[in-house]
Amino acid sequence: MDLKISIEENKSMFLNEMITFEKKFILQHYFKANKSINNLERDILKKCPSNEIETIALIGVLLGEKDSLNIFRLRIGSVFKSDIELANTCLKLISTESIENAEDELFHYNYQYDERIEIPIVDYYISFFK
Repeated sequence: MDLKISIEENKSMFLNEMITFEKKFILQHYFKANKSINNLERDILKKCPSNEIETIALIGVLLGEKDSLNIFRLRIGSVFKSDIELANTCLKLISTESIENAEDELFHYNYQYDERIEIPIVDYYISFFK
């Protein structure tokens, strides 16, 4: 297998919940190279399932969005001890207010979860912060 260091060229791999190492490798490359994502890659990452903290955090940073689910991704990443640069980047992208708003939306409103994508994120979040 000739792995291309591209989210777009590996769409099926990013949407497969069983593949983890290769996803993380590509996401780390984007993060370390400070590489921006395009709209197609953004759509792929929004649908990318992951059960690993580092991958969840990398997706949060690359998306850079302020929606509630991404705030959870970033907060989870902010306590990732194996990569201090990633943890600090996540921490810089969130605020107390954004965390409170995200918790209000995801815990208190009638929110419809996508089990493959959101349940692992919410589960990690609860185990770290609740």
